[in-house]
Amino acid sequence: MDTSRIAALPKVELHVHLEGTIAAATAAALAVARGEDPAEVLVLDPSSDAATDPRYAHPFRDFLHFVDTFLASSAQVRTPADLTTVTEAFVAAQRAQGVRWTETTFTAVTMEQRGWEPRALWDALGAGLGAHPEVPVGFILDTPRDLGVEVARRATELARDAIDAGLPVVALGLTGVEGAVPVGEFAFLRDAADELGIGLIPHAGETGGPDVVRESLDLLRPDRIGHGIATAQDAALMARVAEEGVVLEVCPSSNVTLGIVGSLEEHPIRALRDAGVAITVNSDDPPFFATTLGDELAHAVRLLDLDAPRLAALQRRAIDASFAPPDVRADVDAALDTWLATP
Repeated sequence: MDTSRIAALPKVELHVHLEGTIAAATAAALAVARGEDPAEVLVLDPSSDAATDPRYAHPFRDFLHFVDTFLASSAQVRTPADLTTVTEAFVAAQRAQGVRWTETTFTAVTMEQRGWEPRALWDALGAGLGAHPEVPVGFILDTPRDLGVEVARRATELARDAIDAGLPVVALGLTGVEGAVPVGEFAFLRDAADELGIGLIPHAGETGGPDVVRESLDLLRPDRIGHGIATAQDAALMARVAEEGVVLEVCPSSNVTLGIVGSLEEHPIRALRDAGVAITVNSDDPPFFATTLGDELAHAVRLLDLDAPRLAALQRRAIDASFAPPDVRADVDAALDTWLATP
């Protein structure tokens, strides 16, 4: 399948971090505007010129190297105007790729810890979305597990506040370093999500092993699982995930760039698919991993040997697993029908 056909595909993305869409050049420009040296406040590829060609490292040494890079970049967003600019750029990029529905993770608790007032966050995000109202977006407000349980409880309060302010929050998320805090300590997130009428989507089985996926299933009762690729290491777990219909948000280039998987050819996406596990394909943190959603779908076409109907079915699975409103679901289905009917 050629790239123009994939480019024209109506797309759905369920796993992309808003702060992870900040390009190195954007983070550097924000630093320069405040009179700071990007080379001193950002974690960049040492072979790049921080002033003229800033780039994130590729690949990263390990997951913590990536986390440091991510946090240094997002720390450059210090004013409502900065956050609105980042959000505008994100929805514009999704629009350019033909994305019809996006669920993006946003770490509001970290922003609050940096001194932001919640209302300023919601207003800035809303203003960014308003630049492209034709690009529907739902927010997943996450909590990094390594920040602890009390921060996670605060994340649920922020989610309630954001919903009350009119922000389209569709789920709570659990991210961060797997194993930093036992999964069971966050079991309250399921009840909190149910009370708010939204979903719960933990990351599991990215840097952690199959046990983290199993514990997440048992203790959190998630609506989907972010990444989940360690599921492929345990045949019984794969069978369970397939039987229960739990959808995994797979991000191939992310896994390779972080050194979790040696190469795209070694990625377990095919093993998961062949075991009947429901997967979706996503970009995670595009500029950090030098990718786009279109690139990830092209990888899936190659690795899974997808023809047009199967590629469309992959996007239908994503919209079916999403929290999109009925009109958006109908729009995506109709657009996919049109795409399939167009040579």
